[in-house]
Amino acid sequence: MHLWATAFVWCAVWPGALSVTRYSIAEEMERGSVVANLAADLGLDLGGLAQREVKLDIFHNKKYLDVNKKTGELYIVEKIDRENLCPKLTSCFLKLDVIIESPLRIFNIELGITDINDNAPHFRRDRVELDVSESATPGERFSLPNAVDPDVGVNTIKTYRLSASEHFTIEIQTGSDGTQYVDLVLTKSLDREKTAVHNLILTAVDGGVPVRSGTANIIVRVQDTNDNPPRFDQQTYTVNMTENSPIGTLVMKLNATDLDEGVNSEIVYSFTLYTSEKTQEVFALNPNTGEITVKGTIDYEDMKFYEMHIEARDKGTHPLLGQCKVVVQVTDMNDNYPEITIQSVKDTVDENIPVGSVIALVGISDRDTGDNGKVSLSINERLPFILNKSSDRPTHYKLIVSEPLDRESVAEYDITLIVTDAGTPTLSDNETRHLHLLDVNDNAPQFPQSFYTIRVMENNAPGALLSSLTAFDPDLHENQYLVYFILEKEIANTSMSMLFSINPENGNLYALKTFDYEIEKEFLFHIEARDSGSPPLSSNVTVHIIIVDQNDNAPVIVSPWRAHGSVVEEKIPRSTDKGSLVAKVIALDTDSVHNSRITYQFLQVTDATLFSLDQYNGEIRTMRMFSYRDPRHQRLVVIAKDNGQPALSATVTIKLSTVETAVKAYSDLTEVPLEYDIFSDLNLYLVIGLGSVSFLLLITILVTIVLKCQKPKASKAAPPCRNSVLSERNSTIADSTLVSNDAYWYSLFLAETRKGKLVVRQPVPKGSRYIVSSLPRGTGLTDTSDSAASTLQLLDVNDNVPQFPQSFYTIRVMENNAPGALLSSLTAFDPDLHENQYLVYFILEKEIANTSMSMLFSINPENGNLYALKTFDYEIEKEFLFHIEARDSGSPPLSSNVTVHIIIVDQNDNAPVIVSPWRAHGSVVEEKIPRSTDKGSLVAKVIALDTDSVHNSRITYQFLQVTDATLFSLDQYNGEIRTMRMFSYRDPRHQRLVVIAKDNGQPALSATVTIKLSTVETAVKAYSDLTEMPLEYDIFSDLNLYLVIGLGSVSFLLLITILVTIVLKCQKPKASKAAPPCRNSVLSERNSTIADSTLVSNDAYWYSLFLAETRKGKLVVRQPVPKGSRYIVSSLPRGTGLTDTSDSAASTLQVSM
Repeated sequence: MHLWATAFVWCAVWPGALSVTRYSIAEEMERGSVVANLAADLGLDLGGLAQREVKLDIFHNKKYLDVNKKTGELYIVEKIDRENLCPKLTSCFLKLDVIIESPLRIFNIELGITDINDNAPHFRRDRVELDVSESATPGERFSLPNAVDPDVGVNTIKTYRLSASEHFTIEIQTGSDGTQYVDLVLTKSLDREKTAVHNLILTAVDGGVPVRSGTANIIVRVQDTNDNPPRFDQQTYTVNMTENSPIGTLVMKLNATDLDEGVNSEIVYSFTLYTSEKTQEVFALNPNTGEITVKGTIDYEDMKFYEMHIEARDKGTHPLLGQCKVVVQVTDMNDNYPEITIQSVKDTVDENIPVGSVIALVGISDRDTGDNGKVSLSINERLPFILNKSSDRPTHYKLIVSEPLDRESVAEYDITLIVTDAGTPTLSDNETRHLHLLDVNDNAPQFPQSFYTIRVMENNAPGALLSSLTAFDPDLHENQYLVYFILEKEIANTSMSMLFSINPENGNLYALKTFDYEIEKEFLFHIEARDSGSPPLSSNVTVHIIIVDQNDNAPVIVSPWRAHGSVVEEKIPRSTDKGSLVAKVIALDTDSVHNSRITYQFLQVTDATLFSLDQYNGEIRTMRMFSYRDPRHQRLVVIAKDNGQPALSATVTIKLSTVETAVKAYSDLTEVPLEYDIFSDLNLYLVIGLGSVSFLLLITILVTIVLKCQKPKASKAAPPCRNSVLSERNSTIADSTLVSNDAYWYSLFLAETRKGKLVVRQPVPKGSRYIVSSLPRGTGLTDTSDSAASTLQLLDVNDNVPQFPQSFYTIRVMENNAPGALLSSLTAFDPDLHENQYLVYFILEKEIANTSMSMLFSINPENGNLYALKTFDYEIEKEFLFHIEARDSGSPPLSSNVTVHIIIVDQNDNAPVIVSPWRAHGSVVEEKIPRSTDKGSLVAKVIALDTDSVHNSRITYQFLQVTDATLFSLDQYNGEIRTMRMFSYRDPRHQRLVVIAKDNGQPALSATVTIKLSTVETAVKAYSDLTEMPLEYDIFSDLNLYLVIGLGSVSFLLLITILVTIVLKCQKPKASKAAPPCRNSVLSERNSTIADSTLVSNDAYWYSLFLAETRKGKLVVRQPVPKGSRYIVSSLPRGTGLTDTSDSAASTLQVSM
C-alpha cells in the first residue's frame, strides 16, 4: 500500500519536474547576492512556502546556493569560480533541483555561469634561456613557451609582445585548436664581442576589460666563434737598454689582445724566422706571458741595437695570428761616481743671520768624460739655503742663506749636498753637514686664546683662584721667561689692581675682593705677558669677568608698605562682595631674572574660605561675602618666595578690620540720611570764581596805591665811563693772552714753545682781555726760504707693525638695523712703504652659541669697513666682543689686533603688554564693586610689562576714557584705580574705564585695557519703596547761596575800584613849580649820544657841533649846523648807561635856515 502511495506522489509531481528554469549569472558574485525570485518565477505562495520544507539539491560537491523561504529568493551562499567549476569548458552550467514538500513538488533549475576577466595570462616558465651562436644567420627561429589563461572567450590570450630589440622579433602562429604559439626570429647578425647577452621580455595580453597581462624573461646568450685575430697595440716597439744589464732583466712585456673568448682568445708568443740567432741568444721570449728578458750579455761595443720579430697565435680550431717588431737600443753605461770637497764651513749661526750670508764653500769633480763627466750640485730637500755657482770656476759653489731662519720652527738643519753627473745611468754622491741655530728674542709671548671669558660666582672668597692665563714663548732661556701684569684700567675710580691680582710667574688670576652681582655684573680688562729678553717683547689678552648671580637677596615687600616688623592694618566694608580686591602684595628681588621670580602664598589665614591669594600677582580677593558669624578682625600672613635654590622669602602680616557701610540700619524707619558730596561740581566752580575775583580786587587796590604814592627820585651823577677799543688789526684778544703777527702784541708777550709757557714781557693794561690761539710748530719756514739741500734716500724694510688709532673700539649699533649696514671704519696705519704698508683686515674667529663671528659681521679686507650681516635684536643679543687683525703684506708679514665691543642699542620696538587684569585678546574686563564702597578704596590694579631696556620700559598709566572723572583716580606709576568719593544715587550703575599704559620710548608705544565696572547693591536694601520721602535735594543749598552772595559782592567792589582808579587818572594835574634843569643829550640819526658833556660814540663829528651843559639844562651849538638837520633831544637820568631800557623824555630839535 505504501509503495503505491509513493508511486502516486511521484507521478503527480513528475510533470512539474520535466520543465527546466534557466538563469545566468557572472562568476565571483558576492555572498548574499540574489540570483532570482523563485516564488515569483515558479508561482509559489510566499505564505505557504514558509510552512513547507524546501530542499535544494545541487549536482556538485559544494553548496553554492540556497533559498530564502521568507522571500522566496535564490541567493548565493559561496562565491562561484567558473574556472574551478568548469575547467577548460567554454560554457558552464550549474544544475540543481528545488524540492518542496507538502505537497511534494520538484523544480529543475539550470544556472549558467558566465566568465569575467579575473585571471591574468601566465607563463609556465617565467625565465627562458637560449644559447645562440654568433655565427647564426638572420631568419633563424627559436621556439618560446606559450602563456596560459584559464579565462575563455574574449578574456583569454589575445596576442604577444616582445620588448624592443634590434636583433630579435617574434612571430605568432595559431594551432588547429586555436592555441597561439610564439617563435623568436633573429633579424640581425649577432656579435658576441659587442653584446654577449640579450635580455628580452615577452608579454602575453588577453582581450578582457580591463586588460590583463603576464610576462616572461627571455635570456639569449651569444656563443663565441673564432673570428678575431690577436692584435698588438703597436706594430713596432722601441726599447732602450743599458749595457751590462743583469741576466733576467725584463726588457718589456708584450700584451696582444683577442676579442674572442675561451680557447679562441688564448695566445702563444714566438720568434719568427726573421729574428737572428744572435738576438735569440741574448734575449728570451716567454710563449705564454709575452715577457722578453735578458739571457745573455749586452755589450754596447758589440751591437748597438737588436731587432726581434714576434708573432702571436691563438688556439682556435682554425688559429689566427698577429705580428710585431721589437727594437732594443743599447746605451753606454756611466761607471765613475762624482766627488764633493767642502771648504770653510760654519757649524753654528744666530737665527737672525742676514739673508745672503755664506755658510760654506763647496767644490765638485768627476773623472768621466763627455756627458758622463758633466756634474751638478744640488740640495736634497727644500731648505732656506741655495747654492750659488762661481762664474769663473763652474765646479765651485757657495752655500748661502736664502730665507730668514727661525730657530723656533727649525732648531737645526742637516744639509745634504748631492753631486750628480749627466751620465746614463746617473751616478751621484752626497755629503751632509750639520748646522745649529742660536736663539735670539724674536717671538712675543702668545696666549692660547685671544679672549678669555671667566665666570665668577658672586660672594666669592677674597683671594680665590679665578683662572690660569698662561702664555707660551717659543724662545729659549731668558727669552722665554715670562712675567704677567694687569694693564691698569679704572672703573668708577677703582683700579683693576685693587680688584684682581695675577701671579707674575705663572699667570694665576685671583680675586682680591668679594663681588656682588647686584653691584658689579662684569669687568673687562687686559693682561700682558712680557718675556725677559733684550729688548723684552710682550702681548696682551682681553679678559672678560662675568659675575654669576647667587640667590643671596631675599624678597623685599614694598606694598603694602609698613615699618620694619609692624603689622599692616586695612579696613574693608563688611558688605564687600565676592571677588572684591582686598589688598595687593608686591615684593621685589634684586637677584637675577631666574632667582627673582616671586610667588605668593598664605602662611597663616584666620578663615581659609574667606580669602584667596593669586600666587603670581599677589592679589588678595574675597571668595565669598562676609556673614554675621565671621569675626570682625581677620589676620592674613602672606609669604613671598623667590625662585632660587634654596628659596628665600619675606612675610607681611595684614590685619583686616571690617566696618559697617555708610547706610545705617533702618530699625526705626523714621529718618533717612541725605548725605551727599559737599563739594559737588557747582560748589567747586563757585569757590574758584570767588577766589579769582577776590584776587583781582586785591591786585587792583595795590596798583592804585602804588601809583598814587610814587614820587620821582633825584638821579645821581653818572660816574665817568671808561671805554675800551677793539682794534681792527689781525689779532685775537681774550683772557689777557694773545698770539698774533702784530708787532705791538709781540712786544707784550713771548710764547716759549719749548716749555709750553706764555711769557709777559711788559705790564698789560688793566682790565684788558685777550685770546690765545695755539699755532702748529714749524710754520716759520716759508716757501721763499733760501737753503742748500742734499737728498738722502732710505730704502724701507718691514719693521713697523700696523697701528690702530685706538686699542679698544666701542661701537653702538641700533637694533633692527638693516643687514649689510656699515657699522664703523677701523683703519690702521703702517708707516712703511709700498707692499709693507698694504694692509689686509680680518675678523679673528670666535664662536658664541655655536655661531661664528664671521656669520654676524663682515669686514672689508681692503679698507677696514665693518658691516653687520644680520638684523640684531636687543632683547636677544645685547653685545658682542671680538678682535680684528690688521696684517701688512711685507715679508715676513707683521700684524696687530684691536678689540671691538659691539653694543646693541635698544629701540622702543616692543609695546607694553598688560598682564593684569588679564583678558582675552581685545575683550573687556568686567569687575563688580559694592555701591557702598568707601572713598579711597582700591577698585582695580593695572600692571603692564615691557621687554625693552630699562629706559624704554618705564610704564606710566593714564585714563583714556572715563565715565565720571570725579569718581575714580588712577596712580600714573603703580596703576592703582581708587575711588575719589562714595557713589551717589545719581551715578550710573555701569562705569566704563579705558586705561592706557605708555612706555618711555620715543615715540612712545602703548597698550589699552577696558574695565567695565558694575556696581551692585549691598545687603541692606534701599528703603525708598517703604517711605515717601523724596531723595532729591535742592541744588541751591545754603552753602551754594552763600557762595553766590560772596561772589556778587566781591565783583561789585572790583567794579567800583576800577571806576575810581579811572577817575583819578583822568584828573588834570595842578601847575607845579619849575622843575630843576634836566640833563639833555642829543641823539642824532647817526646813532650818537651826548651826555654829561662827554661823547659816547666813535664819531667825533657830533661832538664838534653840540655841547650839552647839563648843569644849566641848556644845549650849546658850537658851530653852524647843516641846514635841514633834525635832532632828537632826550633827557637821561644821571648815572645811567646808554642802554635800550633807559627811561628818557625826548623832544625834537629842528634846524632851519
